[in-house]
Amino acid sequence: MLKGVKKYWIISIVCGLIAAALFYVFLGQVEEKYRPDDLVMVVKAARPIAADQVIKSEQLMTVEVPARYAHPNGIRDVSEAMGKISIVDIAAGEEIIKEKLVGEKEKVSRLAYSVPLNKRAVSIGVNETTAVSFNIQVGDHVDVIATIDVETSDSTGGPTSTVIILQDIEVLSVGVMGAAAEKENPGAVKTLTLAVTPEQARPLVLATERGSIRLMLRSPVDDSKYSLPAYKMNNLIQP
Repeated sequence: MLKGVKKYWIISIVCGLIAAALFYVFLGQVEEKYRPDDLVMVVKAARPIAADQVIKSEQLMTVEVPARYAHPNGIRDVSEAMGKISIVDIAAGEEIIKEKLVGEKEKVSRLAYSVPLNKRAVSIGVNETTAVSFNIQVGDHVDVIATIDVETSDSTGGPTSTVIILQDIEVLSVGVMGAAAEKENPGAVKTLTLAVTPEQARPLVLATERGSIRLMLRSPVDDSKYSLPAYKMNNLIQP
């Protein structure tokens, strides 16, 4: 008798599985029948994304939606958003659109997005002589050499010294000191904005405020650095 009951249980389970499978197939057919023909893939935020944040793959998801509900400027592939920076807060489930992201091409319109991580943008005043005849361009790397009068305890002042204070510094932008000044005397006074660490900013600012600086343009393939002592007036007349 137990064997007979067990047989019916097995038959019931098998019938249930068959019914579930048939129902699943039926739902698939219904879904396919009423599935819109204009579905497109869109990229949405899988979790909240804060402004000024580098977007990672785990923050994104892809969803199919009818074309009429997809934003015309929406991102269609995750790779188009990865590595870019969000310029506004993006809520979870919100579609990612191009205007909310900043990539390499868009960085030029806002200097802050071009500043490397852990560095700061510092501008210095230059002229044709100090800026290598204005041959320095954005993306170039320069060394900064400063000439200063060393302070002493008496009023006569110390010897004048020249020293390399910074090496291999990236140029973020090249501009003028105000549009009005440029119109009155084109090319007379310009500025360069350099990417420096907070530690590098201190000698740079001090040298520009209390001494004079010149920039040395580096070759793009040269990553050498030198450790040289300060050069003084006595060094010029030594035999």
